[in-house]
Amino acid sequence: MKAVVNGEAPASPPWSVDPGESGPPPALGDLLAAPARRWPERTAIDDGDTGFTFAQLERGARAVAAWLAGQGVGAGDRVAVLAEKRAVTPLLAVAIWKCGGVYVPLDAAEPAARLQGLLTRLRPAVVITPDERDPGVAAGRLGAARLAEILTGPAADHATVAHHPDQAAYIVFASSPAGEPQGVEISPASLFACFHSHNEVLRVTPDSRVLGLAPFHVDVSFLDTLLPLSLGAFVHQFRGLPAGPVIRAVLGRERVTHLIAVSLLLTMITGDGRQLTRAKLPALQVVLTGAEVCDPGVLAKWKRQLPETRVVHAFGPPEATVFCLTYEVGSADADRTTAYPIGKPLRGMVAKIVRDGVEVHEPGAQGELWVGGDQVMRGYFDHPGETARLVTEVAGTRYFRTGDICSRDPDGDLVFHRHDDPEIVWLMGRRTHLAEIRRVALGCPGVEQAAVAVVPRGGRAVVALVVVARERRAVADVEAHLAELPPYLRPAVIGWSPAAEPGDLAGRLAAAASRSNSARFVLAADGAAEPFEPEPADKGEPCP
Repeated sequence: MKAVVNGEAPASPPWSVDPGESGPPPALGDLLAAPARRWPERTAIDDGDTGFTFAQLERGARAVAAWLAGQGVGAGDRVAVLAEKRAVTPLLAVAIWKCGGVYVPLDAAEPAARLQGLLTRLRPAVVITPDERDPGVAAGRLGAARLAEILTGPAADHATVAHHPDQAAYIVFASSPAGEPQGVEISPASLFACFHSHNEVLRVTPDSRVLGLAPFHVDVSFLDTLLPLSLGAFVHQFRGLPAGPVIRAVLGRERVTHLIAVSLLLTMITGDGRQLTRAKLPALQVVLTGAEVCDPGVLAKWKRQLPETRVVHAFGPPEATVFCLTYEVGSADADRTTAYPIGKPLRGMVAKIVRDGVEVHEPGAQGELWVGGDQVMRGYFDHPGETARLVTEVAGTRYFRTGDICSRDPDGDLVFHRHDDPEIVWLMGRRTHLAEIRRVALGCPGVEQAAVAVVPRGGRAVVALVVVARERRAVADVEAHLAELPPYLRPAVIGWSPAAEPGDLAGRLAAAASRSNSARFVLAADGAAEPFEPEPADKGEPCP
């Protein structure tokens, strides 16, 4: 039953699959206004502990926006959210947008020094924290207790400040060759283009039920939370143990229709495939996976077990607003050993394969993938040089140079081969540049060189680091300061070499790690590699 306001049902956004009901795009801060008017009492989002109706989301966003405006937040101001996987987080994003501000979600679980470094660079007007921690920067702070008072207090009104189409809507940070996190700035126009193109694939409706798996500091959360909420769909925010049986149980219990899970998570959910039955997953209509290229065997299990469920592989960097290429798996192919294509560009996007500065068209010809169109970022926050290096305009279209080496197959679908930079790897489902690890090691006293690689160990990929230093105690210094990195970036295996040696130090460490369970090795000049225990760190000479 549709609510009627002033004799008319509120228009759905233009990315609705029902074009007869869609209207012009709303102001970014009014993203949830139409669902709140149409279905005020419908539960919009629930995290197993807290839930909000659409009316409560809109009311809460207005109240928080009024508080932010009282702190001086206005158009273009950055507001950092130390985000946890909670139902309140999308409300905070919309509140920031109601002020015309820039939403900057950061991982609340990041090491304190790393978080403070990001906040120092951002210079936010306000930091919203999930607790009462001091953000350590000169900014206003909205902690958990005050936020609760605002959300349970009297209703407050706030007139939405419209963003300019080219203004930043949000910034997400990702690993970079610069050795520090790099912020990707996305405009409202690009975000709305993303919603439009992606919902042509996802086909989310007001009757859909979506599982929110992505952390809020990752841009996939815009697809699995804010896109469905804007259409009146229900979102269940998953906060449980990230284990396959647990997530499968939630998919069934919540009657989820749309599962969006990066390749690592989808592999975990899939298991041996025998639990992927219609009896256990009665409502599932769409599975979208990607980021890292997914194992074809995983995709085949979903199509074999649930042939009527659409299985879509998506690909693309954050610089092109979440994903920009998709490929739908047509049928189960249990014998396939090569990866499926990464597909064709979404609406409003184009792709080139460029080799030696010239676009190549013939099937099988490899070159760098350039993606262009409506979803290309504004640029990198506080890194204009990197923006100029990687964003280029051709015949009026802005392209992002991905660094991915791809080709086209005979059907015109793009095929991923590798990344041009061998230091770009996938760790725990995240595209990561190993330069971040090397930067920390080289910042410690006495470290002359550092080599980083991803190596196989115990059936999984782990980070290996070789430190070249005259004194063995430098290893303990490095290990102590690696704590400033998130856990997924910390090396599982560390080698020490007293002097730079010719050859592949990381390869020697990988070979040693395959023969021993030790976490530390000394690499001798004669080629030997033996386990060792480091000397205590020198506390008198801290790393910068």
